[in-house]
Amino acid sequence: MTRASLVLSLLLLLPAAASAQVSVRGFADAGFMTFSATDSFKAILGKSSGPLYGGGIELGEKRFFLSLGARRFSRTGHRVFVFENQVFTLNVNDKVTVTPVDLTFGYRFRSSGLVPFAGGGVTWSRFTETSAHATDAENVKHTYTGGHIMGGAEVPLQRWLAAAVDAQWSAVPNDFDGSATSVAKLYDEHDLGGFTVRARVIIGR
Repeated sequence: MTRASLVLSLLLLLPAAASAQVSVRGFADAGFMTFSATDSFKAILGKSSGPLYGGGIELGEKRFFLSLGARRFSRTGHRVFVFENQVFTLNVNDKVTVTPVDLTFGYRFRSSGLVPFAGGGVTWSRFTETSAHATDAENVKHTYTGGHIMGGAEVPLQRWLAAAVDAQWSAVPNDFDGSATSVAKLYDEHDLGGFTVRARVIIGR
């Protein structure tokens, strides 16, 4: 996510916070994401899914809300080399980190008790692939833009405390061909998004 995009997102949130009827809440969450680029992630990391952790801020009223959240996935595998449509694993550690940042506009279907909600918005996804002995040209650091839809349910625990679970699908079109490996080109995979399930703790009214 670029600095300009982050500043713009914050500017969108601040006017709403000025209203006395708008609540401001913070949250922390943990989840599990399965990437759409299944074969590419499996080739490098041994699996196409894993945990991610993060948090964010939410502004809203009884029905509508606007949230900005960031999560981080990180796993170390091995560099691969593609030759004549075959993938060869190298004895070189390769760390892949994906940091999705979501700006979500959503709607609550109820205002009390068990509250179902749904929403969608913009996703900025930061992708890095680094190795200890690689050059800057071989390491990869890119940010891609896409979108997401999500839905879940929230339940109050205390006056200032709530819990929620949700599921999210994201699509982040990109071009892995500029990566240090060409494995994504072999599998014709160009989407950094995927399917995520999360559990969340929310603080605020």
